[in-house]
Amino acid sequence: MLLAAVVVATSGFIFLSVYAYIPDKLQRLTETIGVCQAERSTAPGWNNGPLVTVEDAQRSDAADRRMRTCMSPVLLDQLAFVGGGIGLLFGLAIASHLLHPWWIVRRRRLKRLSAGTSPKLWEDLDQLSHEMGLSRSPDWRLAPFARTAGGQAFGLPWHRYVQLDAGLLVLHATNRPAFRAVVLHELAHLRNRDVDKTYLTIGIWRAFAVVALFPYLVLVVHPELFRTPFGWHWHDIALVADPGATIYRLGSLLVLTGVVYLTRNAILRVRETHADVTAAAHHGGQVGALRAALERLPAPRHWWNRWGPHPHPRRRLDTVNNPGLLFTAGIWELVGVGIATGLICSNLGFLVGINLLNDAVLALAVVGFVASPVAVGLLAVAIWRATANDPVTAPSARTWLACPVALVAGFAGGSFLSLHSAATVRMDGNLVSPVTWVVSTLLLTAGSVLLAGWITSTARGVLMVPEPARWAMPAVVVVAAFVGAVLFAVWLPASLVETGFAVHRSQPPAVGADIGWYAWLATWTDVTLGPVHRLVFNPLTLPALMLCWLVPVLATRRSRVRRPPGHQPIPLRGAFTAGIVGAACVTAIGVALPFATKAALPSRVRQPAEVDGVPFFAIYDAAGITIAAVTVAVVMAVVVARRGPHRPALAILAGSLTAALSTLAIFFVTDPVACHVNVWDFSPAPTRCFGVVYAQSFSRVAHEILVQGVVLAIPIGLVAAVLGQAYRHRRPSTAAPPPPLGRLGQALTAAPLVLLVAFSIWLSLRVLPLAYQVWLEHALG
Repeated sequence: MLLAAVVVATSGFIFLSVYAYIPDKLQRLTETIGVCQAERSTAPGWNNGPLVTVEDAQRSDAADRRMRTCMSPVLLDQLAFVGGGIGLLFGLAIASHLLHPWWIVRRRRLKRLSAGTSPKLWEDLDQLSHEMGLSRSPDWRLAPFARTAGGQAFGLPWHRYVQLDAGLLVLHATNRPAFRAVVLHELAHLRNRDVDKTYLTIGIWRAFAVVALFPYLVLVVHPELFRTPFGWHWHDIALVADPGATIYRLGSLLVLTGVVYLTRNAILRVRETHADVTAAAHHGGQVGALRAALERLPAPRHWWNRWGPHPHPRRRLDTVNNPGLLFTAGIWELVGVGIATGLICSNLGFLVGINLLNDAVLALAVVGFVASPVAVGLLAVAIWRATANDPVTAPSARTWLACPVALVAGFAGGSFLSLHSAATVRMDGNLVSPVTWVVSTLLLTAGSVLLAGWITSTARGVLMVPEPARWAMPAVVVVAAFVGAVLFAVWLPASLVETGFAVHRSQPPAVGADIGWYAWLATWTDVTLGPVHRLVFNPLTLPALMLCWLVPVLATRRSRVRRPPGHQPIPLRGAFTAGIVGAACVTAIGVALPFATKAALPSRVRQPAEVDGVPFFAIYDAAGITIAAVTVAVVMAVVVARRGPHRPALAILAGSLTAALSTLAIFFVTDPVACHVNVWDFSPAPTRCFGVVYAQSFSRVAHEILVQGVVLAIPIGLVAAVLGQAYRHRRPSTAAPPPPLGRLGQALTAAPLVLLVAFSIWLSLRVLPLAYQVWLEHALG
C-alpha cells in the first residue's frame, strides 16, 4: 500500500511537470492563466481595496469562483494526462509481473526436475512441501549454471516455481540439514504469499523508472533530444525557463525517488525475515541448521548496503531467535506514509478538489478526509502490532510518541515536495508565514500523539482480555482512521490560512464595560480557536468521539471464550460517577448564576435589546456554555489522573456524559430558573419559561460544550496525568480490584450507554442543517 501510494504521488508529480514541457499543452495553460487572470482583475469586488463589508467579501468570493471555473478545463486536462501516465505505469508493472516466470526460466535456462530424474531428491522435496503446509508442490527447476547453494521462489498464483541452484544439490548429499533450511526458506515464501508482493514490487519500481523517472530526467537535463522525433519547440515561457522552479523540482524528484527505492527495498527485506521465521517454525528440531546458514551469510561492507533489498544477517538471526522483532513499529515506513499523504493532499487539493467543488476550504477538507484515513490506519496497525508483542508491559515512547511524530514529519516534508509548493515558491508570496506553519505543525503533532495514545491504551486493554473478539483490531483501526479523518479534514484547510489557528475573543460591550469583572467575562467567555467551529458544526464530531469509548467497551465485554471468574471488562463506574458529579456541578452553578447576576449587575446592563458590542444575552449564553465546557475538561482530567486501563476512552466517556447531562440541565433546569428570575429584565416578564432562553439549537449547545471541553481537557489532562503518575509512583495502590458485576449490574451499566449512544446520534442528525450552512452554502454561493 505504501509503495503504491508513494509511486502514485511521485509519478503524479512527474507527469504534472512533464505536462508543462509539452509545447501545445504549455501554451494552452499559459494562455488560459492569462485570460482568467484578466477576467478576474476586471471583476467587481476584486482588488478594490480591503474587504470591509459582507458584500465586499461576497463579491471577492464570487470573483475567486469565476477564476476557478475559468481554469477548470485546462486543469482537468492535466488530471487526465496524469491519470493516463499512472495507468500506463501500473499497466507496465502488471505486465512485468505476468511475464517474469517466462523471463527467469528462459534467461537462466532452468531445467525441470521430476520424480524420474532423481527419485530420492523428488521425495525429499515433496515431503518438505507437505511439512510447510502447501496444498501442492511447486514446479521444481534446476539452475545448472548456478554454483551457489541457494534458491528462489517465483511464478504466478496458478503456477509457482522454486529454483534450486546446482550448489544446493551438493548440500543434499553432503549436508542434509543445510539443504532443508534453504528449501524451507523458499517454500516459506510460497506459504506467506510473498511471490506476488515481491515481483509486483520489482515491477512497480522498474515501470516507475522506465515510464516516469528517466524520461523526465532526460527532458529536464537535455530537452533537445525531444525536438527532432516529436517536433517540439519551446518559447520563452517562465514556467519552463525559470531555473528556480526546475531546481526545486529536481531536488524534490531526487528525494521522492529515494523514498520509492527505499520502500521497494524495505518490502523485499521484510519478506526475507518473515520467511526465515516461518521456516524456523516448520524446521522441527533442526533450527540450528537455519541459524548456521544465516551466520555464514556475508555482512554488508558499506553502510548503504544496509538499506538494500536483503536484510543484515544479524537482523535475520535476531528475528529467528526472537520473532517478536517482526512486530516492532516501523519508523521509516511511517515517514514514507506521511510523505505520500502530504503529496496527495497538496496536489489533489490544488488541482482537483478546488475546481470540482469550487471552494478552497471545502475542497481541502474533502481531500483530507479521503487521504488521511489510510495514513492514520497504517499508524494504528503499526501501534497495534508493537503493542501485541507485549501488551502487559507499558509501551515505550517509540510506540506512542515516535510513530506519530515520524508520520507528521513525513507529511510536512511531502507537502514541501509537491508541485503546488514548487509553483508557490516560484510565484513567491503565497506561502503562510513560518510562525503559522510551526503552530499548525505542532497542533498536528499534538493531535497525532493524542490519537496514538488512545490507540495504544485501547490495544493494551483489548489484548489483555482472554481471547478477544476477532473484530477488535479492525474496529480499532477503522475508528482511529475515522477520528483522524474528521480532525484532519478540519486541520488541513486552516493550516494553509495565515490566521487559521488564531485565538479569537469578543470585545467588551459598550453597556457595562465599566464593570471590571463583567468586561473580562464578556471578553473571554466567547473565546474560540481557529477551526473549532468546524468541529462544532459537524455531524461527524459526536460519532467520532462516541466510537472512541464505545469500541473499547464492546471489545472488552464480548469474548470468544467465557470470561474467567473475577474478570472485569472495563471499569465504567468511575467514569459514570465523574460524569454525573460534573453535570450536577453545572446544574448547581447554573441555578445560582441568574440570582448572582441579577444581584450584581444593574438593569441597564441586563437589557435584552441589541447594543453596540456584545449583547448581554449572548454573554450569558456563552458563560453557561463555558462553565459546562470547563467542567467537562475537569471531569476528563480527573479520570485521566486515576489508575487503571482505558483511561483515554473512559475520559471521553465521562466528558460525553457530562456534556449530555449538562445540555439537558441547561435547557430543562437552569434556563427556566433564569427565565423565572427574569435575569434579562424582560418587560413584561414572560409567563412561559420553558425553552425560551437559548435561541440557538439544542444540538449546537451540546456540540459546543463537548468540543470546547475536549480542547480544554488536553492541557489540563496532560498536567493531571503527570501528577497522577507521580502520585501513583510514590504511593502504590494496595486496594483490591472491584468485584465483578452481576447481571443486574451489567444491565444498569448498559442502559445509560445505550441512551448516550442514541442521544449522540440524535444530536448529530439535528446539527445537519447548521452544518450545511457552515460548510456548503458558502461553497455553493
